[in-house]
Amino acid sequence: MSQQVQRPQERYGAPSRTMAERLAAGRERWPTRAEVRGALGLLRDRRWLLALFGVVLLSVLFVFLGRWQFHRHEFREARKNLVAHNYDAAPVDLAALDAQVDGRLTTSLPAHLQWRPVRVTGSYVADAQVLVRNKPRDGQAGFDVVVPIRSDDGLVLLVDRGWVPAGSDVTRPAVVPAVPGGQVTVVARLRPSEVGAERAANGQVTRIDVRALTGSGTAGGRVVQAYGQLVAETPAAPDTPAPADPPDFGIGINLAYAFQWWAFAAAAYVLFGVAMVREVRRLDQ
Repeated sequence: MSQQVQRPQERYGAPSRTMAERLAAGRERWPTRAEVRGALGLLRDRRWLLALFGVVLLSVLFVFLGRWQFHRHEFREARKNLVAHNYDAAPVDLAALDAQVDGRLTTSLPAHLQWRPVRVTGSYVADAQVLVRNKPRDGQAGFDVVVPIRSDDGLVLLVDRGWVPAGSDVTRPAVVPAVPGGQVTVVARLRPSEVGAERAANGQVTRIDVRALTGSGTAGGRVVQAYGQLVAETPAAPDTPAPADPPDFGIGINLAYAFQWWAFAAAAYVLFGVAMVREVRRLDQ
């Protein structure tokens, strides 16, 4: 005997309709003027007035969250524009750049000079070389190699020459390429000094903290309170660490989040209005 097969709609009920479909079917309709007046009259009830107060507070919170995300978007966009402007600029002599900012490079790095390529001619202070640990790359443990260079003008700049992988003993690299001897011309991009470097074993540190690394005075000269990411050395060394990864030029999705929070603020009032109209219709039944 054949068995009748139930269709999904008969078995589980019809799928939920969209608002447009419910309006077309007459189950939902736009509120009349009388219903709007009745909804506003609900605000004479203390409970509805308190509910409105809660909606206002919630919408204000959503607006501030949107502004917070928008400010983050502006910050990221300004940083992107700064990096794009400075990253591929022609190198300028470090001493000349220091003179342009009235010698402030030995105090701190002005924000507008981040990622600015500079040229330094002098000699590396190989004895002051340090390794910055906890620098994984592509899932492999490694270190950044940082060496001061003392320029012929008496300025000292810490140079991050690049990355070397850890050896079989992950606490130290297998090989650290030697710096070029004698006079060398270095091109590097300026980066702000990091904070909170801690000394570890084997001459390693946790961050490139310029003051901490040059406080002993072993490098000598006037120390630039920034470090440089190596771009090129002349003459080139036979072997060099892997170059630093380029910066992230993206600006993220903070702008979308901002509009999302602002939409939530508007939706809070819309939903509150819908709830009031439905209450009026319920009372009229």
